[in-house]
Amino acid sequence: MASPNLPPADTAMPLFLVLIACLLSIAAQAQALEPATAPLQRSYTVTDALEVNVSVYPSNGDVVLLWVAPSYGLRAGQQRMAGLLAAHGIEVWQFDLADALFLPRGSTSMRQIDGKYVADLIEYAHAETGKRVLLISSSYGAIPLLRGARTWQLRQPARPYLIGAVLFSPNLYSTIPPLGLEPEYEPIVDATNLPLFILQGSDNANRWQLPRLLERLDAAGSPVFVSIMPDIVGLFFDAELPPQVEAYFQTVPRRLLGALPLLASQPTPRQAVATELPDVARGRGLDAGLRPYQGEPTPPPIILNDVFGKPHALGDYHDRVTVVNFWATWCPPCVEEIPSLNRLRSALADVPFELVSVNYAEDPQTVLAFMDRVHVDFPVLSDVNGLESARWKVIVFPSTFVVGPDATIRYGVNAAIEWDSPEVIEALRRLATDGAAGGR
Repeated sequence: MASPNLPPADTAMPLFLVLIACLLSIAAQAQALEPATAPLQRSYTVTDALEVNVSVYPSNGDVVLLWVAPSYGLRAGQQRMAGLLAAHGIEVWQFDLADALFLPRGSTSMRQIDGKYVADLIEYAHAETGKRVLLISSSYGAIPLLRGARTWQLRQPARPYLIGAVLFSPNLYSTIPPLGLEPEYEPIVDATNLPLFILQGSDNANRWQLPRLLERLDAAGSPVFVSIMPDIVGLFFDAELPPQVEAYFQTVPRRLLGALPLLASQPTPRQAVATELPDVARGRGLDAGLRPYQGEPTPPPIILNDVFGKPHALGDYHDRVTVVNFWATWCPPCVEEIPSLNRLRSALADVPFELVSVNYAEDPQTVLAFMDRVHVDFPVLSDVNGLESARWKVIVFPSTFVVGPDATIRYGVNAAIEWDSPEVIEALRRLATDGAAGGR
């Protein structure tokens, strides 16, 4: 089912259930309620005698929402949303399994969490409240959430009281691949038949990977409803949200209330998908330096305006080294590497060299305000809709491509590095002077 809010036709969608944001437009008309009072603090002993602290936001509705903390933990935004949901009649239990297990913050910890702990809390929540259970998380928190739902299924519950799950811009990668290659997904994706409601940030870096994820979920038998959150990276990163994001934030409780009947119309199977899952999927760290590029070597042309409105056309990459850097102002590693990129440009002023950057899905005025505070000594092109980043298969920020004088991509870096380190400068000088004769 196609929609202007979903990826374009060249990333075809499978036949699954898609819910467009406008179908939940009722939510946009709803007036915000005041959050409930401070949560109750409880502690539950789950498998392995693990003590899990749970913040409970009581409400008198017939649904209890279990909120699995993502890799960055529970921030003020999640807590504020829990209060709003409770004010709308949805009880919320929030817990941080990484914290309970003394794991460090990060996606690797999410990949290490067994589903049994979430399954235990699903059972506790239903037994204690008598309510139907809905799971919720965001980003890499989707991994332990889906594992927990499957573990609950494997225990063969007597009643189907688990409604499904709500996922905000889920990240279900088992690896962050070298630039140019497609990411691999956690095995749980192919073992999930849970009804899902995905609220996907239109400006989130994983937006253009959504069709591939949906194909995998559809193949496993998971009914999926999708709503695109317009002009949003995430709802919970910052305590203070821009006005347009705050306006959407206030509509989320009504959107979730509207999604409940849709999820309930696709009952959660009490039988799990039959497959063997490894205990922990392998992961891969981000790049610490230049890596040989492994994807399609021909760089796409870039035709974009810069943040000042001046048009740029980058199509012929011959006879120079070209560094193309994809970044965003909300990405701390992106910001950290800007000074070294400035210095790189100066260090290579005596060789055929070009440095351009492509800002991901931000309003040019936002970028210009950022550039008033941070010196950027190279062109900043504006990829307002994120399509240019999708063409280059960018899935994390920063991502930087090094194109050689033979017009092929030679190196790719999917992390922030020191671009003016002696090793990097030597490699780029050698590439510039060797030219096409260096080969691939």
